[in-house]
Amino acid sequence: MNLYLLIISTLNMKKIIITGVTGQDGSHMVDYLLKNTDHKLYGAVRRLSVKNHENILHLEDEPRFDLINMDLNDAHSIRDIIIDLKPDYFINFAAQSFVAGSWNYPIQTWDTDATSVLHILESIRRFAPQCRFYNAGSSEEFGDVVYSPQDENHPLLPQSPYGAAKCAARHIVRVYRESYKLFAIQGWLFNHEGSRRGLDFVTRKITHTVARIKHALENNKPVPVLKLGNIEAERDWSDAEDFMEGVWLMINGEKPNGYILASGKMHKVRDFLNKALKAADIDFTSEGSADNEKYFTKEGVLIFEVDPKFYRPAEVHQLCGDPSLAEKEMGWVRKTNFDSLVKKMYDTDYDLLSE
Repeated sequence: MNLYLLIISTLNMKKIIITGVTGQDGSHMVDYLLKNTDHKLYGAVRRLSVKNHENILHLEDEPRFDLINMDLNDAHSIRDIIIDLKPDYFINFAAQSFVAGSWNYPIQTWDTDATSVLHILESIRRFAPQCRFYNAGSSEEFGDVVYSPQDENHPLLPQSPYGAAKCAARHIVRVYRESYKLFAIQGWLFNHEGSRRGLDFVTRKITHTVARIKHALENNKPVPVLKLGNIEAERDWSDAEDFMEGVWLMINGEKPNGYILASGKMHKVRDFLNKALKAADIDFTSEGSADNEKYFTKEGVLIFEVDPKFYRPAEVHQLCGDPSLAEKEMGWVRKTNFDSLVKKMYDTDYDLLSE
């Protein structure tokens, strides 16, 4: 390509700001967009004394991806970036997304998950009104569910500071969309997991600990004990990578409509644990019930126990999304089933521990 064509190509590139790129969703979004578009991508990160860039190390030499410094709790930081880049898209995955942790840090959760959305939209309104904005919503907004599966019209009844903050963000998005005619949407993303998920999340905690148990049993070393809270809670789990296409379809829709991305099927935390143990080829027996349940290997080694300290102050017992509208109106298709997701996560964690 000659210099003239290169300049023209660069000028025609759309600019996309993506927050949360060091986390699971943001990093997968970058991977998806690099593979499926020709746009220039900007990953927004905070200045930290200790960098946590494991999920984007593979992008260090990618010419269409740059890191930019942005603090979502600082309105001036957001404004300066919006003025400088005049982005065509802004995809916001940054959040304090650990539901249990939101009880310990409710103010931080509110600032990061709700107030920051207001800062972003106000800067877009003033300095880049052409920008299409997507904010990641959550199934936790539905909370104390009225009916199942939940669709786009289900009442918002959050049961945690995290869920409440996401509900507030949804209303902020709606107000700015309706008042200023911005293309601003918030989709509901039901539980979506993968090997880039943090170890604080129950699914990754399970697969990572089961992989550690397997390694210990194979090498005749002390066996760690997995401790969980309510294993009867039911969730609608999907592969995080499957959701990236849905987000991109949403933000490129003719109308600013938010959709539910989900599998439409529920599984208990117990099911996830049992599938992970099956993937590891670990036979076990269960003893006790409720707060006292424990799993032992056939040799009598303790590998799991219920620990009430992991119970939440207010528990959401069931969440199951209805993805039919997203499938019908966007043509979105989920590719990975529950069993494959658990095995994929376990295999990755086992391999990581083997390195």
